[in-house]
Amino acid sequence: MRKNGRIEIELFIVLITIVVTSAVMLLLVKSGAIEVREEAVAEPILNTEFLPSGREGFLAVKDFAFCNYVDADLNCLSRQNEFGKTENVYVWFVVESSVIDGQIMLLRNHKITDPLGKVVLQNEQKNAYNFELQSSKHAEKAVFADFFVMEEDAVPGEYNLDVIVENPLLNKKVTLTRKFTIVEEGLIG
Repeated sequence: MRKNGRIEIELFIVLITIVVTSAVMLLLVKSGAIEVREEAVAEPILNTEFLPSGREGFLAVKDFAFCNYVDADLNCLSRQNEFGKTENVYVWFVVESSVIDGQIMLLRNHKITDPLGKVVLQNEQKNAYNFELQSSKHAEKAVFADFFVMEEDAVPGEYNLDVIVENPLLNKKVTLTRKFTIVEEGLIG
């Protein structure tokens, strides 16, 4: 009987020591004697999803076009799929995504592959959100417009453009592949 009481007392002393040590550490942090790094404060303590299921919501590219020009209001003017080597190739697309906790974040990237299968442009931005919005709606649409110019020595033929859109709040990514043609100057028609 003496042995059982001794183990309980030792356990009780250990628990009290842990509580007192934690209280002293919190008081030192609060008083400013111990500084906490900003990065540590920004990151949640448990940065883990315990259930293996994905977050509910959707992410989709609703409309896409290659354009001759995109105006300041993000309207696609004159849809086309053939461009000259040094002509601006405008890309216009609409993305629809679920709103999570009143906000939406979208990241977009591009990859262009020439007729020989060689990657001629790859745009990848890490942790740079191209679209961020606070919303009270269930879903939001975002219109994106970009342009690129092929080099003078671009190989004529059919190119693939991969548009990659990601919503990090949903942990969802969608890739849309579309074809366009680069022709010799003067042969556009």
